[in-house]
Amino acid sequence: MKKTKAKTRSAKKKPAAKTKTDTSPGLKERLEAEFAHAVKSAKSYVDDPQRLQDLFQVASKQAAALPRDSFNETWPYFQTMLRLIRAYYRGEYRAVTESTLIVIIAAIIYIVTPLDAIPDAIPALGFLDDATVLALAVRRTRQDLDDFMTWETAAS
Repeated sequence: MKKTKAKTRSAKKKPAAKTKTDTSPGLKERLEAEFAHAVKSAKSYVDDPQRLQDLFQVASKQAAALPRDSFNETWPYFQTMLRLIRAYYRGEYRAVTESTLIVIIAAIIYIVTPLDAIPDAIPALGFLDDATVLALAVRRTRQDLDDFMTWETAAS
């Protein structure tokens, strides 16, 4: 009988866990949709150095006003992404795949776009989606970002 009760209890716990995840899929889906839109847009930047330069300049200015605390340990990687974009549009660094470049550009586009899943003007929560997108982009591109930082060190 103990086994039956254990099965009943675990069966009851599973729906409760699903209910918790059911509360955020709307936000998650919206975040994914908006990031997918940023990825689509990012593809048009890859072969256009002028657009990359413009994006770099806008993102650099906005980065100065962003609350670094919201981004935690990903902040240095955001700065690295910006430097990589600059080196790429200048033609100084090309040792990055197009797919990695697209993810980096998409993350930057998402962060600098004022209308996103959680508006940046909302205190304490406004940059949560930006930080999440940045963390996902860092996870996907970390090795390439580390390689770029190694290149930067060697080039200086």
